[in-house]
Amino acid sequence: MYKNFVSKSKMTEGLHTVDGVPVGIGDRLECDGCLATIRFIGEVPPTKGVWLGVEWDDPERGKHNGTHEGHTFFTTRHPKSGSFIRPKKANFGVSFMSAVCDRYGRIEDENAGVITDDLYVVGGKNQQTVVEMVGARKVNDLQGKLDELKEVALRGMLVYGTLASDDISVLVPSIVDLDISQSLLSSWQHISEITKQLRKLKSLNVSGNVLEIPDRPGDLLENFSRITAVFLNRMGYDWSEVLKCSEMFPRLEQLHVCFNGISTLSVLNGHLQNVQLVNLESNNLQDWEQLLYLGHLPHLHTLIVSDNKIPRVFFDSNGSFSTELFPKLRCLTINNNLVNEWESINELNKLASLEDLRIKSNPLMESATEQTVRQLLIAKLKHLKMCNRTEVANDERKGAEIDYLKRFGPEWVKSGGHQDLNVSKPSQEFVKQHPRYADLVSIWGAPEDSEMKQQSETLKSSLIGVKIICPDLADSKVLEKKLPLTMTVGKLKALIFRVFKIDSDIKLFYKSLKNADQNLEYELDNDQSFLSFFAIEQGDTIIVKL
Repeated sequence: MYKNFVSKSKMTEGLHTVDGVPVGIGDRLECDGCLATIRFIGEVPPTKGVWLGVEWDDPERGKHNGTHEGHTFFTTRHPKSGSFIRPKKANFGVSFMSAVCDRYGRIEDENAGVITDDLYVVGGKNQQTVVEMVGARKVNDLQGKLDELKEVALRGMLVYGTLASDDISVLVPSIVDLDISQSLLSSWQHISEITKQLRKLKSLNVSGNVLEIPDRPGDLLENFSRITAVFLNRMGYDWSEVLKCSEMFPRLEQLHVCFNGISTLSVLNGHLQNVQLVNLESNNLQDWEQLLYLGHLPHLHTLIVSDNKIPRVFFDSNGSFSTELFPKLRCLTINNNLVNEWESINELNKLASLEDLRIKSNPLMESATEQTVRQLLIAKLKHLKMCNRTEVANDERKGAEIDYLKRFGPEWVKSGGHQDLNVSKPSQEFVKQHPRYADLVSIWGAPEDSEMKQQSETLKSSLIGVKIICPDLADSKVLEKKLPLTMTVGKLKALIFRVFKIDSDIKLFYKSLKNADQNLEYELDNDQSFLSFFAIEQGDTIIVKL
């Protein structure tokens, strides 16, 4: 149970005494499950007694903006986020160590961490029998070793700060990861009183708190000097406030600022120079140009911008196939945006280090079948090793790039491309739309006329003749079959099970007729992939292995 009022030793400036309890303007409280900030303490005529004027975190929770019957007692950011409540209805939370002990148990209390209300069964008339929870004491013993705790999660436990009498550095010295999100902390000063005692702390989550940035954030720098990851989600901060806040974290490597409604970024002016990961998920970014402000961060390797409204990706590289921006960026997550043109993927290929792309739920992903879109992404992005969280194998890349050459071969020829590279002069427009085509020709050779296919998503009329052999089966014959390129590997296996009467697991490989002299075998290792995905051609051999 939480006490209604804080200890008199709570850190608060400009204290008022309410029913013998110190309370200050700017303090945080909870009432009926909702969080608020105190904006006024005093009488509200014609009523008697003390009222608390509060601004609710929920902008629709209140009744007014601090003005009551023509008199302004306080002001709020929203027209309906203010209310008056009696102090007895307010819960001012608990101290840091009280919350830790409530959550993780005390060694000397054998019932700590166990909800005893859940340990009764109803017997006869109005009788209850206490049930012993097997292992509860053991679990409590493990949780109760507070000095060994490395990860502490106090989300929603209404922590207001720490008591001067609690020596956190002795009681919980091992904390590395601390979550005090959605609490009643009212200032960064109160947070710093906790963090300065946690000498091993690396990750701090203060999301969902209402914290005004101090005028001189550098004054608290020493108290946050060891922290490398900070979570500032749902804080209502704009980008300028994020940058100002970052001044308190000299070793910051991970910055999470999700759900803040951020729509614009700005010049960094020396901020975030050690940051390796920036998470801007679920904001209101509508233009990739804003993200270019992050392009010169020397160590940034991961950028997350999912759930925004970004329609396209571009770099001002003056026609060059490369960019100096984001030199170390390896992973870009841009799920649930509005990217709808392949030109954006061409632009991403300019990034020198991009290996991991997550781009689900964009209109572009609906432009063709899922498998075809994946092939095109792989072919267009030369360094890609992970595509939507799935590894890109060497064989898959080979198949995707060869298929790309064939798919866009007729367009290449029509624009001036030729198998004789000495006379090949594709148009600038083709090069703009397919900037990697020349590289792929240099790797795999120009496609022959017979190999080129008109761009089509159905491919239903495209049949290839292949040989299917099963060397592991005695007396098995070579099966010659015409197969549609839209057949999946799984369906081909079902056909082979039926024809060869096989009732055990099999693996499929193919040998290219073109490279028969090299005796190379390539595994068909994805049952959901079409045969076209593996660049199987007329005359190739499918090998069945038991």
